[in-house]
Amino acid sequence: MQLEAIATEYDFKITSYRPLRAVHIAETNRGPIVIKETDRDPDKLLYIHGMKEYLYEKGFRNLDRYLIGQNGLPFTVQDNRIFVVEKVIEGRECSFTNPFDREGAVLALAELHKKGKGYEAPTGAYKRENYGRWDSTYLKKIDYMVTLKETVSSKKKKDFFDKIFLEDVDFMINMAWQAYDTLKSSNYQSICKRAKKEKWICHHDYTYHNIIIGKNNEVSIIDFDYSCHELPVYDVANYILKALKRFSFDIDMALRILNVYDAINTINKEDLLLMQAIFEFPQRFWRIAERYYEKKTDWTDETFVSKYEDAYIFREYITGFTRSFRKLI
Repeated sequence: MQLEAIATEYDFKITSYRPLRAVHIAETNRGPIVIKETDRDPDKLLYIHGMKEYLYEKGFRNLDRYLIGQNGLPFTVQDNRIFVVEKVIEGRECSFTNPFDREGAVLALAELHKKGKGYEAPTGAYKRENYGRWDSTYLKKIDYMVTLKETVSSKKKKDFFDKIFLEDVDFMINMAWQAYDTLKSSNYQSICKRAKKEKWICHHDYTYHNIIIGKNNEVSIIDFDYSCHELPVYDVANYILKALKRFSFDIDMALRILNVYDAINTINKEDLLLMQAIFEFPQRFWRIAERYYEKKTDWTDETFVSKYEDAYIFREYITGFTRSFRKLI
């Protein structure tokens, strides 16, 4: 990493630095700075930067804005590698087991969605719009699981992962079709048309390590790398899935989360039906199978089996949860 060249571009001096996850934290004469290499193209970085600046101007101030270099851009290119630079947001990662953290994270998400509405990507930015894609995405993933089932079934020599996959794949395909049917019974496409007109946004990776709790319990949101124009219910549903897996998918806790969010940004029956379609789809099962068979990660076989077993346990709880959640619709 070209730290000194980056420091020159942004006019600060580095005294020390350390790695943290996929970034470097540098101590500088301007305070602690985050330096991150990114695989996002410049036009996509302009989109993310534009969204964060729009939120800031609308009053959502607790987020990781990109610093502007001497080149006038929110990124720098060094040796054909692209870097972004941000001030460190002090605090700790959100704990979903802490009720105060959970509520604060939901309130912050509702504010982000409310104040981000109306964002229009600036000239030169890549327009990241995910409206109207869920049904085609579901069909592609269902087709993948069906094809994968046929491929694995035809293997003469099956490993342990193959065997447990084949035991469960039919159930998961049925779950996926149920999710698709739920989606098709909703007003998804008409909702997306309205969202596109009103320019709704989504963080798209709203999880504990992207939610920072400050010393006075203020909540900040970081890492907008996957942000896009999308239905906000995507964030809400996936937040519920991430938070509730630690509590055996307690339906009452889901209701509390929805009530907190609804106090800031309205949740209606149409939103609940779309969330149901997200809850029903066996995303974790599909993702683990894809990673295993497409060799998308370098996990050991033991890690894959462990991840798979977690997904199986998830299935046991989520089926009961979706039955309970459907009663709310």
